[in-house]
Amino acid sequence: MKIFCKKVWILGLFCILWTSFLTSCSESVEADDEITLNPDVTRTITYKLYPNDHAKNDSAAANLARGVMLVVHPEAAYTLSFDVDSTQPAPELQLFRTFEAKGREGYVRFKKVRTLAPKIVGNRYVYSFVCHENKMNIWATSLGVNGQYYKGKVKNVSLTGTGAYSDHFSINLIVTGAMEKTYDGMDVEELSRYMLKIFREKYQKYSNVFIDTLYVRYAHEHPTLGDKYPADVPWVAGESSDDVFLSELSSWPEEELRYTLNIVLVHSIGENDIMGFSRLFSGVLGAGEEGTVVIGEHVRKSSGSLELLSSSNIVMTAVHETGHFFGLRHTSTTRRDLGLFSGSGATSGDLSNLDDGLTDTDFCEYILHSGLYKEAGDRDMVYREYLGTLASESAGYLAKSSILSCPDLDNIMFPVTVDDGLNATFSKQQMEIVRSSLTIFPH
Repeated sequence: MKIFCKKVWILGLFCILWTSFLTSCSESVEADDEITLNPDVTRTITYKLYPNDHAKNDSAAANLARGVMLVVHPEAAYTLSFDVDSTQPAPELQLFRTFEAKGREGYVRFKKVRTLAPKIVGNRYVYSFVCHENKMNIWATSLGVNGQYYKGKVKNVSLTGTGAYSDHFSINLIVTGAMEKTYDGMDVEELSRYMLKIFREKYQKYSNVFIDTLYVRYAHEHPTLGDKYPADVPWVAGESSDDVFLSELSSWPEEELRYTLNIVLVHSIGENDIMGFSRLFSGVLGAGEEGTVVIGEHVRKSSGSLELLSSSNIVMTAVHETGHFFGLRHTSTTRRDLGLFSGSGATSGDLSNLDDGLTDTDFCEYILHSGLYKEAGDRDMVYREYLGTLASESAGYLAKSSILSCPDLDNIMFPVTVDDGLNATFSKQQMEIVRSSLTIFPH
């Protein structure tokens, strides 16, 4: 049995760690005498809240008053809530649209959207609002009392979202560059039919989420971009072009492809032991910078060799990565998920998010302590697949039995891919998140 590491890519426009702003952090008074309390621009806005995410997000909670990012979608209805701190007055929530300042790379401006007073439900402050945007956007927050940042403790923060879009979607499999048959002999057309079968099986087991159609398009046949993607050249994501996500390929002229889930199939990925990647809660069905999932037909080994994958490994990788696309975290957290970097001790993640926060998925503590996904480049911490085990260059072998004893091994969002994993499933709560995301994503 071979075990390959997977990782979540959380990159792009909505994950930039803004370090400088053009707006002032001082208060301003509008014509109606309402005080505007901008997010605190003396500090980096690092943390964000995703709709219907069940992880603890303690770091986002602690920074909510001075500014966190909210991922919002057109006409979706949202509720932001947290526990009442009885030692402090109830704060107002101010929401700000964010946009890049023209000609000033790295600078961000804010435009206030609204001010909300809380309702108290049980022992929680509850703020409800509808997003009137024409596309996915990032809003920023502040919490204030009489023009000053809220001094109370913000605990158990939650952002929920609902929308009116369908729980059906279609897939556009975009074949890029030179391909061969899978390890078990499937060509692209056979693989696409198999992929549709498995997607329907996995996504419909515990919910009414439906995959209507799977289309196949070839990058070299794209009406405007085809010349950039020759059919006889193996495409390596991360090396063959600057855009590792091949985002431009998410745009196709046919009406039926306007709002599909775009899965880009490439020859391989230019990083060892990576079979596929997606942004967490990408939020875009169809064309857009956030609109692709990338999977490889081959996996690059630490030795530099390439291994051709079986159809089941390719398809289950696609299912796993689209889980991230719709907002699912790994069941067991890796050091990379937390943003931990070897040696420096620095973090850009939230150390409270050790698991996905769901009550019907298990957690494997071994994954976190094993050192999986420690920062690449530190040769003492790069683990390799060898003779059925994961091995470290300096630390010896990690027992295969430790991985195989993980209680969440049979969940699709387990962070390590295991051969013969076709029996893996989503949980009911995971599928509730996927369905909620579908109702929010315009399609």
